[in-house]
Amino acid sequence: MLRAQPLPQLLCLPHAGGSAVMFHPWRARFADAARVVPVELPGHGGRRAEPIVRDFDALVELLAGELAAVVDGPYVLFGHSFGSLLAAALARGLPERTGHAPLALAVSGRNGPSVPHPRAPLHNAPAEELLRGLRALQGSLPGVEQSPELLAIFLPPLRADLEMAETYRWPPHAPLPCPVRAVAGDLDPLVDEAGLAAWQRETTGPCQVARVPGGHMILDSPGLHRCLDGLLTRTAPLVRRGTPLPPSPNPQETSWTSN
Repeated sequence: MLRAQPLPQLLCLPHAGGSAVMFHPWRARFADAARVVPVELPGHGGRRAEPIVRDFDALVELLAGELAAVVDGPYVLFGHSFGSLLAAALARGLPERTGHAPLALAVSGRNGPSVPHPRAPLHNAPAEELLRGLRALQGSLPGVEQSPELLAIFLPPLRADLEMAETYRWPPHAPLPCPVRAVAGDLDPLVDEAGLAAWQRETTGPCQVARVPGGHMILDSPGLHRCLDGLLTRTAPLVRRGTPLPPSPNPQETSWTSN
């Protein structure tokens, strides 16, 4: 009698200042297609008592070690905004520890990592200016803004993540063997078509880019969820082998769709 193969793991990296808790609803949403693994960064959320890591390469190294102990088979990496940068770096660092590449890299809310951050830095801005910038991205928390005590907890990890997101310079790499799926809101001010197309540089496989209705914060977007549904459905036949998705007939083709 054949034993059912476990579903792939979907490792989820949060945006700057974000927490693993934002991915908890995804466990039920994608339960039929993947085992969602929300990733908590040191100094954030449930790991708030730990020191904040402010060096990008050190953070990736730390997370790669932690996730290597969690990965138990085929996996897909997903990241939103700053998490996209982390997910792209882990797609390179994690295989050195797990022995196999991710089935795919999925990202949202960010141009390709080789494209500089498109806006003036906010990580060292006065608190009110920083919060105003978050409001423009639909990323503010009114309850937090009105509480000095909560701001004292919220701002330090946010500033650390923003500094990495805004200042890190992506070094030259050999392209990944797995496909890339990039998704962004059609009103997202942090992305543009050329920047999203730059994700193709990160892979020898297919790169598909979708624009969905919304702004920067699209983790609850049905359009994003449908894109991930399609990606996870395509990975299903490959889970048994734990190999990357095959390239499309034209690996350089980038598709632009609205959902």
